[in-house]
Amino acid sequence: MVKKLQKKYALSERGAKDLILGCIACAVQNLTFMFPVCLLFMLVGDLMGGTVIEHTALYIAGCILSAALIFTATWFQYNATYFATYRESGVRRISLAEKLREIPLSFFGERDLADLTSTIMADCTNLEQVFSHYIPEFAGSIVSTLLVAVSLLCFDWRMGLACLWVLPVSFAIVGGSARVQEKLNQKTMDARMACADGIQECIETVRDLRSNNAEGAYLAGLEEKIRAVERRSILNEFGLAAFVVSASLILKLGIATVALVGSVLLVQGTLDVL
Repeated sequence: MVKKLQKKYALSERGAKDLILGCIACAVQNLTFMFPVCLLFMLVGDLMGGTVIEHTALYIAGCILSAALIFTATWFQYNATYFATYRESGVRRISLAEKLREIPLSFFGERDLADLTSTIMADCTNLEQVFSHYIPEFAGSIVSTLLVAVSLLCFDWRMGLACLWVLPVSFAIVGGSARVQEKLNQKTMDARMACADGIQECIETVRDLRSNNAEGAYLAGLEEKIRAVERRSILNEFGLAAFVVSASLILKLGIATVALVGSVLLVQGTLDVL
């Protein structure tokens, strides 16, 4: 798996291992969030049975343990995603610099350095965001949901189906939005490259522009390019949020459907609160 991740995402060996750890950390963090819910269900059962006072010490210890587990899992998740991502980003940038250093100078003479720099830095930034925010969170949500679903299937098949229905819907949203996200990213990149070209051209021709009294008109056009980058960046972020976040929210809807099915079964007397 490590080799496949290295080849697919252009990662170092440590970066691939860190990505796996990040996905596991997100899954563990999601599972730890279930402990307070379990305590709540136990409390509801005791309230219905009138035995809350007898289990007061248990709830206090459970709250302390849940807080400790959530803190530990969140700390582990933060280090396994954000810190690991930025460490891998440093390795990636150094690797790119080494490869560029080996290219003959004639290669750079035929190309605009502003375009090259803007493209490389933008790609590195996008990869940082993907590996720190999206891939581990989404993979962790899938893993934790599957674990819960398998447990529910073993307990009651109706509860398992109530949890599993969200997976194909989320996959369909993410898979179906791939082309839209690709177009949004491409338009954002085009706007950034046009802005970088305008800035570089302004630096190189500023004396000629001043001597011909064309500086104001040129800067107005450059400002419009900067505004275009801002608009495209906002639209790009909105597009990512509309699809990726909606898929994540649908995954969380499994909790609501499980609670709904569980409530119906509880009323029917098929299972108890916990």
